[in-house]
Amino acid sequence: TPEQIAAQEFQIKQAEANISAQDALIEQAQAGALSVSAQIAKTILKSPIDGVITKLDAKVGEIISPSASAISIISEDNFEVDAPIPEVDIAKIMTGDKAKITLDAYGSDVMFDAEVFFIEPAETVIEGISTYKIKLKFLERDDRIKSGMTANIDIITSQKENAISLPQRAITEKNGMKIVRILDESSGQKIITEKKVITGIRDVDGNIEIIEGVGEREKIITHIKE
Repeated sequence: TPEQIAAQEFQIKQAEANISAQDALIEQAQAGALSVSAQIAKTILKSPIDGVITKLDAKVGEIISPSASAISIISEDNFEVDAPIPEVDIAKIMTGDKAKITLDAYGSDVMFDAEVFFIEPAETVIEGISTYKIKLKFLERDDRIKSGMTANIDIITSQKENAISLPQRAITEKNGMKIVRILDESSGQKIITEKKVITGIRDVDGNIEIIEGVGEREKIITHIKE
């Protein structure tokens, strides 16, 4: 009958209303649970990196100033080195350049391999001079390397095998050309001649590559006593 159909429809609508009300209660309970979880999360400090805690000054219940350092962590990854590079040298350096690093703690005879992996795009002014910070990573883990050690860095920006090189002092400028003095003793007499040379890359020890102008067995005069 129409009355029965109407009664059934009313019951269905009541059931749907009850379900909606229960859904609202569930959502409210879920929101409450999320709020409690958020409050609990605020009581837990999570490190942004995997590592080892090296400093822990805070105690349970203690209030720490936002500017104070309470916990220090060292990454489990290989150590990195920060180095300021002067403006005149930064153009020679690229990410991926290999480097040799010595640490004051172990002297100049102990070298560690490293690589440039970051060059800061903006300058940092130190004592009125523009410098650019670079980061290097050690290529191998070594227990001798400790946080805070002083490092000396030689970055290999260019490398050539079997190159002829001379001390920088052996090369002079003459009429806009680079000249070296050659000692010829083939005639039994010491004869000094001059040769024009074309130079290439320089190394950190003061030597310079000779691209053209000097052979392997020629004797070069690096200094003449007055």
